[in-house]
Amino acid sequence: DPPSLTRHFLSNIEVEAGDAPSEFRVFCNFIVYRSRGDHQQDFYVGQREDRLRRGDDGQLKIARRKIVLDQNVLLAKNISTFF
Repeated sequence: DPPSLTRHFLSNIEVEAGDAPSEFRVFCNFIVYRSRGDHQQDFYVGQREDRLRRGDDGQLKIARRKIVLDQNVLLAKNISTFF
């Protein structure tokens, strides 16, 4: 069972100020491509909204993430490894 090969693409990244001075709202579109073996390929396409918060150490951390997929039905196997 070798692991799947995956690629993650992010585009149209927009950043806004958050509710607090140490927060940011980040919006983007994404594509996740997965290939397994010679014949299985899956694409996941959608949009993502992240809320980033600066911690005590000064690093930005993801405080919240919302993902909305464009697909109504996921036909891929083992999707729990992606989300």
